[in-house]
Amino acid sequence: MNTQLHICIIGAGLGGLCLAQGLKKNGISFEVHEKDPAPDSRSQGYRLRIDQHGQTALATCLSAALYDLFQRTCALTSEQVNTLNPQLETLTDKWVKDWRHDKAGAETVPDLKANRLSMREVLLSGIQEHVHFNKNLIDYAERADGKIHARFADGRSSLADILVAADGIHSRVRELCFPELAPQDTGNICIYGKTACSDEVREQVATQLQTGTTIIFAHEMAAVIDTMLFRDDIKVIDAISPVNDYIYWALIGKRTSFGLQDDQALPATAQTIRACLNQTSAGWASSLQALFHLTPAEALALLPIKTAITMPVWQTQHITALGDASHAMSPASGLGANSALYDAAALTLAIHQIHTGASTAEDAIRNYERLVHQHSFAAVQASQKGSKQLFGGKDK
Repeated sequence: MNTQLHICIIGAGLGGLCLAQGLKKNGISFEVHEKDPAPDSRSQGYRLRIDQHGQTALATCLSAALYDLFQRTCALTSEQVNTLNPQLETLTDKWVKDWRHDKAGAETVPDLKANRLSMREVLLSGIQEHVHFNKNLIDYAERADGKIHARFADGRSSLADILVAADGIHSRVRELCFPELAPQDTGNICIYGKTACSDEVREQVATQLQTGTTIIFAHEMAAVIDTMLFRDDIKVIDAISPVNDYIYWALIGKRTSFGLQDDQALPATAQTIRACLNQTSAGWASSLQALFHLTPAEALALLPIKTAITMPVWQTQHITALGDASHAMSPASGLGANSALYDAAALTLAIHQIHTGASTAEDAIRNYERLVHQHSFAAVQASQKGSKQLFGGKDK
């Protein structure tokens, strides 16, 4: 790798790792620092829908072999989408605009359904020696020569030409620079879970929930249900942890609809989550309730939904950001991960231009940030509209 330009990435989420792969592909030196002790040390969701923008970004940053591996680890695709009420009756007047593939001027490229951990393992492939876990950023300083000196809780440090904040919604980098720009709590929450496709599930859960995608529209909330059926060969790929078929589901809506107080501390315990689910689905079809009841406690999570109110404007070309560190958004339209991947591909191009001398750091990073503002912050606004279409959330 060329040692004249060195990049320090804070955060080993999907966006940070995609950027790392893009830098490797272009022969640019990098290192990634992640505060979590391991890639699977905490639940971060299960199913991700990767749209056309996300797929293009991955194809740009990954080698052909790795992109092929990513595609093979995705669940089998299905164009079937059911829109139902809680009694599992068909609805014909409900939808979220950004889920449509037939929008005017848009190419029809089916979304890919990725298992988050498998996708992360793909993105880690070939760069493990450059990714350092259990590295909690304390602070950083910009030296007179423009280089960034980052310090970590373990006493170690890193010196880089560019520091990239890819450390998610609770970004330490953004907190240090822009403490006033912390994402705003929307007052909405998301409960999500993973229910294994066991014989018991096949018998008790409605058949129509066991294939394709289902959207349940209820009062001030909605459920998204996706069946994740994998190719047999994903279960024997050496680089990927075994994964069995499962049904992913997520309930999204206002706190009060789940019986939670506005000031109640989150994330919640498994007992609290189970109580929310029982109260919420009490009058729903029993074959829908079964999906939630058959989800084990360790596969449940509840998180508040936060959204960016504006994007940081960095005062130096040596620090920038991608993904939730820059533009956190509601999961309502499924655009968060795809926006982070888009950012990663765009930043890869910007850094490559600096690396080759085709652009100054100032021009390349500023152009990148303009692109992010146009594309990814627009996704924040689309997600707010998606929330309103799903469950009547605020349309800002």
